[in-house]
Amino acid sequence: MPPNLEIPFSYYIAAVLLLFLFVEAASKIYRSWAIPALMIYLTTGMWYFTEVFYTPERLVIFNHLILEQGYYQICIFLVVFRCLLPNFTRTIGKYSSKVTAFNWFTLNPHRLLQILLVMWILLLIYGVSRLDWNFFQALFPQGGRWSSKLWGRGAIGGQTDFIVSAAGYIYTLICAMFGVLLFFQRRLQAKVINLILIIISWPSFYLSGTRNAFIAVAMPAYMTYLLTSRHKWWMKAIISAGLFAVINYLMLIVINFRNTGIDAYFEGAATLNSDVKHLGLNMAEELFYINKFYEEGQLTLQYGIDYLAEALNVIPRFIWPNKPLLGHEYNLLRNPSSGIQATIAAGFIGRGIMNFGPWFGPVAPGILMSLWAAFLARLWKQRASVLRLALFLVGLGMTPNLGRDISLLVLWPMIFGYFIVRYLEQLERRRIPKTANQAYYLHHE
Repeated sequence: MPPNLEIPFSYYIAAVLLLFLFVEAASKIYRSWAIPALMIYLTTGMWYFTEVFYTPERLVIFNHLILEQGYYQICIFLVVFRCLLPNFTRTIGKYSSKVTAFNWFTLNPHRLLQILLVMWILLLIYGVSRLDWNFFQALFPQGGRWSSKLWGRGAIGGQTDFIVSAAGYIYTLICAMFGVLLFFQRRLQAKVINLILIIISWPSFYLSGTRNAFIAVAMPAYMTYLLTSRHKWWMKAIISAGLFAVINYLMLIVINFRNTGIDAYFEGAATLNSDVKHLGLNMAEELFYINKFYEEGQLTLQYGIDYLAEALNVIPRFIWPNKPLLGHEYNLLRNPSSGIQATIAAGFIGRGIMNFGPWFGPVAPGILMSLWAAFLARLWKQRASVLRLALFLVGLGMTPNLGRDISLLVLWPMIFGYFIVRYLEQLERRRIPKTANQAYYLHHE
């Protein structure tokens, strides 16, 4: 670590607080909110506590007081999140619903895989039709993140953008569920089909050169393994370490070749520069930039406009051509020459500060993340349903991506997934006899 980077005292306070809250949640694992809370704490640690050791050279440009202030803001977030989470969990839990019991006669994992397979095929046909029926390019895209992809869109504001986006989000959800269901299949035939679907569908997310898309699909499967496997803790730790090494290597390949296409690497025509560091793990840096811009008077308080614009993002741009651009002012400050093409992730805490200021700002993400964790806790309480359990695991796996921004761009697969789950549950109620309803439907308070 460069000697001229002095770690602020608030970093140690925030680190101790985070560790205490993590241990507390682990000791209360029987509580429905504990597992979602653990994931939020891991997300916070990953995005805000690693830079001082991993890329300290990027932080030396900031005044020491800016660094000090940033980690006190993280402390505020952690306290607000922890205080609100149990209350929000109880409140959301009051709005209980009847859910399907995990059984082997109605919507069991094998039956659910059949339903998802049909949906996946229909979506794939639609996506490939947009690529002039180039199946290979759709499933194994070449040319990096700027090449033609399955759910690539044209210019902003196209009249079919919202259809393409919706199809892409549902496609991501289904592919993520393939990874979750693999661990629940009991029939060998179903397990083999499930594995084949993963082998076919997942490479497009990796080869696209977009790391968060691949993580959104693969992470739910990993979380399913951690929570459902009967392996001993030490075996899970060894497998996790091995997976981390593999994923770390794969992500370095993406960073090196995502602008040109990584097919050259796998063909042996290019070599990997192992000295390149992971990019995008700089949410603490963005937090410090936001504080710096506020101090210099370059950034104006948004008073929640960014969050409102995010909520209104559901309206297609061809209906509302002047729909606000998210974080446009900050994007221009960070990259003045790029215009509206720049999309700078401010971090989930940084976004709150942009909207409500240095000290009230951390409260906003504390509230939003508490609501998200409470929603996941409700799904966890309803894990007697294979549908609700799968949706919980998908949401848990997507949570780290919220660390870059609490955005509908991350949450849309879960939103579509929730409505799909409710629809499938309604269909199931009609399929089984009324007497079976009384046996298979459980009411969770």
